[in-house]
Amino acid sequence: MIGKSTTGARAVRTAAALHVFLGLAFGVGSVPVLAYFARVGELPMSPFGWRYMAGPFVQLGPDRFTALGWTLVALSLIDVAAGTWLWQRRRRGFRVGLATDLPVFVLGLGFELPLLLIGVPVRTALAIAGRRNLR
Repeated sequence: MIGKSTTGARAVRTAAALHVFLGLAFGVGSVPVLAYFARVGELPMSPFGWRYMAGPFVQLGPDRFTALGWTLVALSLIDVAAGTWLWQRRRRGFRVGLATDLPVFVLGLGFELPLLLIGVPVRTALAIAGRRNLR
């Protein structure tokens, strides 16, 4: 039987990995989309026929869309730091991660990013479940 401590530590490590993965994916992946948008004035097409980041935020106009996009990039980089601290079982990673979860989720809604809409609630639940294993 796996003990509570082992299960909590595993939950924290998984939450940490999700913070780093999602942070890198959107912190790095959004930059070329925003650069293309700034250069061409429209969002790039995926190979599957849909436009990247083409959620309701597009209707806010190019300036607001771009500002929100760069906000996602900045929060994603903060998530990488939070994930690193969580991996080290530092309580500050838990606090910083929780602070970014809601804004990142809202940005995921506005840009229609399903990976964030699934990943953010999962990482939040895992971090909360394992928080007793943090120092």
